Amino acid sequence: MNLDRIQDANVRLTRGIALIGLIGLLIVATATLVDVLSRWLLNAPIAGVYDLSTLFISVTMAACFPAALASRQNIQVTFLAELLPAKVEQVLDVVAGIVTLAFFALLAWQLAVYCGELLESGETSFILEVPIAPWWIVVTALFFLCIPVQILVVFVDVARLFRHSPAVKKGAA
Repeated sequence: MNLDRIQDANVRLTRGIALIGLIGLLIVATATLVDVLSRWLLNAPIAGVYDLSTLFISVTMAACFPAALASRQNIQVTFLAELLPAKVEQVLDVVAGIVTLAFFALLAWQLAVYCGELLESGETSFILEVPIAPWWIVVTALFFLCIPVQILVVFVDVARLFRHSPAVKKGAA
């Protein structure tokens, strides 16, 4: 299996996860809309919508990070890209990918620590008293998924660096 196919599979898998997250976001938006309409029309808010929406939003946002990494949709500063040779730009992409990998590894580790604290404390949401730890365990798992996704991105960047074909500028067909 060549690198392009591996990268395409990585993007497809993570986009599927992001799609599930976006469906969750639509559920939150719908529940919020129904809650607002209920407050306005019936003067009767739906208890717990805020509680659940904060938990759902954490998961839905985390579900989008692996896809952003796999699709290389993260923020890049490229003001020197036009001035540098293509190989230097590729080296900088590898370095940036490694720094991004380190960031997500540290973030996932700290989220795991936080999950441990939540499990130990047994913290619940304010109104519905839903345990918070399971939601954050899902968030943490999604951030741990970012690690192999980013490792693959770095691997592809390194492989492209050592290819003998001429470097192609980003955005080129």
